[in-house]
Amino acid sequence: MQLRKFRPVPPPPADAVVKKPVAIKGKADKPKQLTISVLGRVLKVACPVGEEQRLQAAITELETRVANTKYKPGVHMNEDVLLMIALNLCNELVDLKPKPAESSN
Repeated sequence: MQLRKFRPVPPPPADAVVKKPVAIKGKADKPKQLTISVLGRVLKVACPVGEEQRLQAAITELETRVANTKYKPGVHMNEDVLLMIALNLCNELVDLKPKPAESSN
């Protein structure tokens, strides 16, 4: 999954319903908007048609990681939580990337 498919859109009104997909007016193949909430911040993101379940799975994964990181020692602010999650995700990506063949010099 390439998360760059999902792009931020302007913030929703205060009375927005969280996590409810809403079809954007126009063509059927236009992205849908999904309103999410992470660490008390509400964001609206565009989601390609057919990718809603994938984005929901990503949201669930992020919520799980937030819950597991939020109460660890040394992590006090929301920015610290997200920074630790980002660092752990990058570490996992490094582990998944194929290692370059070692040159025998």
